[in-house]
Amino acid sequence: MQSYRIPYVISAHVPAFAFAVAGVYAALAPVAVSHVFQHVLFVPSSVLLTGLAIFLLGLAWFSRSEGVYVRQLQPIAISMLAAVVIPALLAMIAAGYALTVFQSTEYTAYIQQALPRRLMNLGLFASFTILILLFLKQAPLRMTRSLLIGYLTGASLLVIGGIWQFLHFSIGYPMPGFETRAFVHSVSQDVLINFRLTSFTDEPSFLVPFLIDGLIIGVLLFTRKSYALYSISAVLVLLLSFSVSGYANLALVGAAAVVLLFSRGWISKRVGLYAALALLLFAVLATLAFPQVVMGLFMPIIGRLDSLFDVMHHSRLYMLVFPFVWLFDYSFVNALFGYGPGGYDFLARTKFLSHQGAVSGTSNNVFVDLLFEHGMIGGMTFAIVFLAVFVYLWKKRNGHFYYSVALVLWLHLGVTSLYRSDFVSPRFWILVAITAGLAEMARRGLFFQAHQDHHTSEKKVETL
Repeated sequence: MQSYRIPYVISAHVPAFAFAVAGVYAALAPVAVSHVFQHVLFVPSSVLLTGLAIFLLGLAWFSRSEGVYVRQLQPIAISMLAAVVIPALLAMIAAGYALTVFQSTEYTAYIQQALPRRLMNLGLFASFTILILLFLKQAPLRMTRSLLIGYLTGASLLVIGGIWQFLHFSIGYPMPGFETRAFVHSVSQDVLINFRLTSFTDEPSFLVPFLIDGLIIGVLLFTRKSYALYSISAVLVLLLSFSVSGYANLALVGAAAVVLLFSRGWISKRVGLYAALALLLFAVLATLAFPQVVMGLFMPIIGRLDSLFDVMHHSRLYMLVFPFVWLFDYSFVNALFGYGPGGYDFLARTKFLSHQGAVSGTSNNVFVDLLFEHGMIGGMTFAIVFLAVFVYLWKKRNGHFYYSVALVLWLHLGVTSLYRSDFVSPRFWILVAITAGLAEMARRGLFFQAHQDHHTSEKKVETL
């Protein structure tokens, strides 16, 4: 039986503006989801940006008739799309069943409001990702390079914004008055710094994923001196965000990077041991010499640890744990297939925190959100596919250098998915596309020109 083919139109040489569109989209992605820009127009900026990108990329693609097999598209991104879209379709059927069984005005309100928004976002990001994959099939180096440069530009803007915000809070340097969660909260003792950096994002936990994204991607694009300047600036902004999840995220990604450096033989174990001991010694000496300064500096973190694991009094932890209970509140059909895409909105209308108002419209965790929205089958499918991609990249890690970078980026995406539920945002799908692009380049033995001299065993270089 003949394989199904997607009809498409493409010129002999992909128009350069297609790569420019992808780069500009990636550059604007870090700030497009900010509350400041989301509500400038009647349409959310992220939706408008994605729709415009789809339109322009579609114009670039439909220029000459040809065809491509579905199985020829990069499997990492296709697998992730399938792991979200197919369970979402099943969840819609389950939502239709629930609508006929539940006698709930709240569920009806969810069906009328949140469900259409979620379906629109899923459709937009699925269309965008497929278009990117079509270009990746033809020119993996150029498309991946465009996404990397654009996204690193956007992350760099957030670093600059963080430095600008620090100068504003510390010496009164003028800055527009963005409404963000830059205040220190949940701390009863005095702090040395009474603000948290958010840059142009809404809160610290929104900011830190982008900063770490830039730290990983910068390895591919910056020179050593430029990367040192960028990484010092980004880490300082991250530290002054006083985000518990951000600190843990940086530690896990940093540890993974060190393990890969050891496994590839790029640093000796002795050097790594000496560096770790030096950092530990510095931290101990600083704490002993200036205990009050250290405690005051990190009090925005230390002061929150006593309630961090208190399920009944910590909002985020409460919303992480109880969906596993609420999943079985109504019917076994919905427990299996979910309450519908965006169904966490139903919980926001019907469930309440133990110590204050209603729960949020998200658990701030991709895996928990999808468990409730797509049910046990959909949630487990997504988790298994995500883990399978990680295992695939892990097995390839000591081959092509870009497999190693893709592995760290994928691990980072998994970690951020534990505290940011952004699977219907530009960032999530751009990182999926970048990972797919790096894996495709590695599979074909391609390098960016700047890396070719350091990997002489690789013979193939695509012309930029």
